[in-house]
Amino acid sequence: MLEVLAAGFARHVLEDLNEVRAGVAWTELADPLVRMRVEAVAELLGASAVDLPFSSDTYPLFMWEVAGVHRDLYEENAELYSEELAAKIERCLTVPETEAAAARRCRDEYRHTIATALDGLDMLVTPTLSSVAPPVGVGDAALREGIIRLTYPFNALGWPALALPCGPAEDGLPASAQLVGKPGADALGLAAGKYLAFLVRGTAGTA
Repeated sequence: MLEVLAAGFARHVLEDLNEVRAGVAWTELADPLVRMRVEAVAELLGASAVDLPFSSDTYPLFMWEVAGVHRDLYEENAELYSEELAAKIERCLTVPETEAAAARRCRDEYRHTIATALDGLDMLVTPTLSSVAPPVGVGDAALREGIIRLTYPFNALGWPALALPCGPAEDGLPASAQLVGKPGADALGLAAGKYLAFLVRGTAGTA
């Protein structure tokens, strides 16, 4: 699909996972069985532990960008938005430009921090979620902060990331490992995910 969507995209084929230098982070934040599954993926990659910080000051920029996309649409078609989505849009519309500018500076600093922490590595492995899928009906407002905690940093930076199912965990539901690549390294992430998918399917079935 990327060959169609992204001009100049070329597939990458991995002959061996030893070609990939990987790190692993944030598994201590996951539930026990999710952590076990994600660390098993990291072990397949020979990943080394990385001390990776979070940034808590970039979210106003995300909200500002959402407001920019929806401002005119929402003004003209507010009745077409669900109540839950409308509440989110309205919160985004209240973010002032000065706050967004400060968050943009924080994002630039965070990009440098993460790039430094991953210097010498091709890929990072983290849990996609800290738990398995939550029960139906809990509601986005109660879940959102926890659900996006481990994925949002790379969405904010614009780095490619792949969610890889990696075997049953709590309640028999699947855990997911997040494979994060460097900017522009989409092809390597997809190749690693394809390679790992076969290995994980075999090891998960014997656990």
